[in-house]
Amino acid sequence: MIIKIGVLVENKNKLLLIKELNDHNGKYYWNIIKGTFEPEKDRDFSETAKRESKEEAGILIKVDYLQSIMYLRRKNTLQFNFKASIKKGTPKIPRNIAQKKRGENIVEIKFFDRKGLKKNERKRFYERAGIRSY
Repeated sequence: MIIKIGVLVENKNKLLLIKELNDHNGKYYWNIIKGTFEPEKDRDFSETAKRESKEEAGILIKVDYLQSIMYLRRKNTLQFNFKASIKKGTPKIPRNIAQKKRGENIVEIKFFDRKGLKKNERKRFYERAGIRSY
């Protein structure tokens, strides 16, 4: 089983999303920050959330609480989604060299207001991004 950690960063009632390449269809979609729990690097899931936020958006976060847990049967993956706030830094796209090392392809980072997010077309977002309930 794979353990994924999702991070929904909120700042001034806006939600931070990253636009990244979907390797399966070659299209770009908005998604929350997320990554794989790595026990050799991370003490716990909160540590993974902090590491992924630093890697994917260049920010230090404070994990506020566990938002949801999802089981993705098709991928045999358990995903823990945390709500977080920015502790330090301004979100920015990681350097290409760093992204390539990690197998990422992030092209944009943006804050969405909650109302605008609900109005956007669903196809612009990963289906299991963990943002549907916001």
